[in-house]
Amino acid sequence: MKELLILLSDKVTENAEQLAGLITKQQNERYPIMNRIEEELFLSRVELVKLYANALKLEETERIEQLRQWGQEAGTHFAKKESVSLDMMLREVPEYRAYIGTVLKHEGLNRNISSEEMYELTTVLDTIVNDVVYYFSLPFVHYEKEMLKISQAAVAELSVPIASINDTTAILPLIGIMDFNRGTVLQEKVLNEAVRLNLEHLIIDLSGLQTTDTFVAQQLFILFESLSLVGTVPVVSGVTPAIAQTLVGLGIDFGSIKSFATLKQAIQYVA
Repeated sequence: MKELLILLSDKVTENAEQLAGLITKQQNERYPIMNRIEEELFLSRVELVKLYANALKLEETERIEQLRQWGQEAGTHFAKKESVSLDMMLREVPEYRAYIGTVLKHEGLNRNISSEEMYELTTVLDTIVNDVVYYFSLPFVHYEKEMLKISQAAVAELSVPIASINDTTAILPLIGIMDFNRGTVLQEKVLNEAVRLNLEHLIIDLSGLQTTDTFVAQQLFILFESLSLVGTVPVVSGVTPAIAQTLVGLGIDFGSIKSFATLKQAIQYVA
């Protein structure tokens, strides 16, 4: 079996450029945007065909390490390319499997190998293909998660806008949903801005909040206490009947914090 795997490996390696050329042509027709980096993709496909070929004759431990290393490098590289996506790249997988599988079948028949040996060959190929997909996909997933975190942080920061109305007073309108990321940005950004602007009052308008629950109330109380510690008096506006009922239902009391039904009332209070 070892000799046959070496022979198959050499056969696949000999035709690496031909197979890479066919896949490049097919992929360019499916995804014209890939034409932008056709030469780079072609060279990577040649490398991948040779990787498949070499993996056929390696022991499992050595094969896995080689595929893991390739997947980390290639996956990380292409994850940052705007011209390709993971689903586009994975669309190529059946082509490699089909071609190499044909070589296995052809050589197996020529050598009159048993059905058991043929099954063993196809199992090895399937394992290699699965490992290639897995190790190549991992960096894409990690990259997407990092980009998502960055986007969420940017959105959260933009969702905490502080607008000054005079030298000592500013307004913080809270709009939408308060989640953990936004709550973290809220505490950091608001305190920094309160100190930087030397605010005496900060009006926190709740009329745009979509939800008011224990988590939101907790975030607000932390913010109130922190503002007080840096010398800024928090004032709440936009306490609608619905918000008031929710707070009462939760057993929450703003205590000494001044609260008003409208933003206009809050502005008049601090004027």
